[in-house]
Amino acid sequence: MILIAAIAVGALAAFMIFNYVGGVEDQANQGAERVDVFVVRKDIPKGLPGEQARDEGYIVQDKIPREFLPASAVRSLDQIDGRVALNNLAANQVLVDGMFVDPAQAQIGFSARIPDSQVAITLSIDEVRGVAGLLVPGDKVDLLVTAQDENEENDTGVPNPAMSRMVYHSVEILAIGQTATPQPGENITAAGAEGDTTATTAAAVSSSSGLITFLVPLEAAQLLSALDPGEIYLALVGPDYDPEPLPPLELTPETPLPGESGSELTPYGPDGAPE
Repeated sequence: MILIAAIAVGALAAFMIFNYVGGVEDQANQGAERVDVFVVRKDIPKGLPGEQARDEGYIVQDKIPREFLPASAVRSLDQIDGRVALNNLAANQVLVDGMFVDPAQAQIGFSARIPDSQVAITLSIDEVRGVAGLLVPGDKVDLLVTAQDENEENDTGVPNPAMSRMVYHSVEILAIGQTATPQPGENITAAGAEGDTTATTAAAVSSSSGLITFLVPLEAAQLLSALDPGEIYLALVGPDYDPEPLPPLELTPETPLPGESGSELTPYGPDGAPE
């Protein structure tokens, strides 16, 4: 009985508080002039045409107290005809001037995608050295450089060793061909494909070009420009990858390989591949 009484008292108290708060709000709004505004009902992606935002219910008419009316509030949806959203617009915002602009004003240079202190550099890498074309913009890769001199001999008549060295770990791919890393709210689409919002598969991206653009500091770009792209291999890494320094590898015909020497029967350790 005590428990039931306590629950009843709690419910009554909650009801009284609700009514009190509602009454306070009514008093606060009493006499306040309310004016018409246009409000973003659901999130609007950057570049959405104004006519589409209006016709598809992205923007609706609502009322707010005059004291909260922005001076630059849009008075008529005719103001956004022929315009596009300059940025991604979140729901529940009052529509104001500048949110929709002429399409020419919405165009920004590709350089806007490059963070401070970094540059974009492009290398030509075929599918064999570029992870079979499975890469997409936004992936990160390790860059290795190799030198295969198997057909050449030094003065002693012994073939020169094959070399493999780690250049950089976790290098970010900014673009493949003209397909760039999508900005927030965007899908991966080919640059210049106006109105195309279809997500591009890795195969479609890779087929466009063997040109891969990396996002790196200037010093790294200088080093990459000095390397022969035909000697660069890319190794795709996962999201939990933990880079570690790797010494140069030198192989001669006499060099025992791990599986021959027993030093490392699998590349994953004694327990084999992780499940």
